[in-house]
Amino acid sequence: MKKKTKRNLIIAAIVIVLIAAGAAWFAYPFIRYSSHTLAYRSALPENACYQYPIQYSKEGWFLIDCTLNGTHKVPLRIDTQATSLMREDSIQAYGGEYWGNLPIKSTNAYQEKNSPELYTFTSISFGEASIQEPMFNGIRKDNVIYDVIDEGVFGTEMLAIGTWKFDTEAGTMTLFHSNNKDLLAKETAGMTYLPQGLREDSIPVYMNGLNEEVRFTLDLGYTGVLEINNALADRLKTHFPYEEKIKQHGGKLTDTLTVFKIPVTVAGTRVDSCEVVNSRVVDANYIGAEFMHRCNFVLYYSLNEHGKPNKDLYLKVR
Repeated sequence: MKKKTKRNLIIAAIVIVLIAAGAAWFAYPFIRYSSHTLAYRSALPENACYQYPIQYSKEGWFLIDCTLNGTHKVPLRIDTQATSLMREDSIQAYGGEYWGNLPIKSTNAYQEKNSPELYTFTSISFGEASIQEPMFNGIRKDNVIYDVIDEGVFGTEMLAIGTWKFDTEAGTMTLFHSNNKDLLAKETAGMTYLPQGLREDSIPVYMNGLNEEVRFTLDLGYTGVLEINNALADRLKTHFPYEEKIKQHGGKLTDTLTVFKIPVTVAGTRVDSCEVVNSRVVDANYIGAEFMHRCNFVLYYSLNEHGKPNKDLYLKVR
């Protein structure tokens, strides 16, 4: 009996060790990745206040001019719902180095799953600001978003180095340190404050035709106006006229788009005949870049007293 008990204890100990080793193998890349990107937040001096011209791609993305490794000038597309991305052939051309991968599969807006393969550069600079060892997820040619991202995406972990004011009337972006509360108060005067408004499904949009408030996500990576999920689109079809279109994504994915023109209210401002689109593939509620062209807004990234990230939004719709 004692021998059997001893054997069981040994087996249990081995199992525990294997489980612990497996958990450590799985967790270590995430810890390493989080530590790496969290270091970006120390890139700005506390008195920093840098200004950039607002630029748009032909599709409507907000752009920021960047320089990789001190020599390669690259216009990157700003995205509030994606990490930084770059085509693998561009990474090689600009001197990126393989950093590692994460043991998960991430899902893009078109429901395609891929394992993140991460690359770093020596530096990335944008105006007077710079980040050491910036990291990008490499996008292969067979990925449906390969043609969408063009030169690359300036993603959430880079945006989080500070606070960004987008003044689309003046045509300027202003970057300043998130601890600068006086400047924050000045730059957000007259705007609607949406705590955690940069997280998913955090922005209330009143659908006037349905007399109902619906939660949306601010996604500057979506170049349209408003995008709605399938369930909401099916309800709107019973109240409003619509058009349907067939669209190909990346030459291998067929989608059906339903387009409405309806009144909505965002941040206290009513927008008549707002274009609202449903993608049966994407199936999500997004406020896109084209809508934000008519807004002044502030992306406020900070850490609370417990070291956890806040992702707040200030918004004024014109």
